[in-house]
Amino acid sequence: MPPKTTEFYALKHDDIALETEPKRLLVSIRSGKTGFRIANTMSGAINAYERLKKRYPDAGGDDYIFLPHYTNRATAACIFQRQFNLLLDCTGPKHDPMTNSNHSACSLRHTAICMRIILSHGQVNLFNLAKNAGTNVNQIERFYARHLPLSREVSKNLQSFGEGWDPYWLCARAQTVAI
Repeated sequence: MPPKTTEFYALKHDDIALETEPKRLLVSIRSGKTGFRIANTMSGAINAYERLKKRYPDAGGDDYIFLPHYTNRATAACIFQRQFNLLLDCTGPKHDPMTNSNHSACSLRHTAICMRIILSHGQVNLFNLAKNAGTNVNQIERFYARHLPLSREVSKNLQSFGEGWDPYWLCARAQTVAI
């Protein structure tokens, strides 16, 4: 989710539902840039959400998830960006030499999309990934995937015809028709 005032910072506890098969959170994005959608998280988001609930034990229901005591969401976004910048200043990876730009909170979206592609070893369905992220395949190809290396797994995926498909059947069929 892009950290926009209308998406990330607008999330409330009522927008989150825990699912078990597979284990994940369903996040209702009420007014994102592409309209309403429900996004599926990875299972690790459950622990992060539980830690946020412990940090603000009195928050729930219609309260904001991130910085709930700030009703002005633009202020919450600025505070988060300042905290993120401080973290980058303290740990060092502020500048991205690949893109020649400084990281921002939006870089987390870029990292999440790229990591899903990389860690799936080329198996993630880009249409589903794009839909879940509130973008489209073209945007993923143009802005996220273009810097990714062509790994061994992705190369193997490109050579695949899918499970249960025998490419030699087509060759044998072509030979039979030609004779």
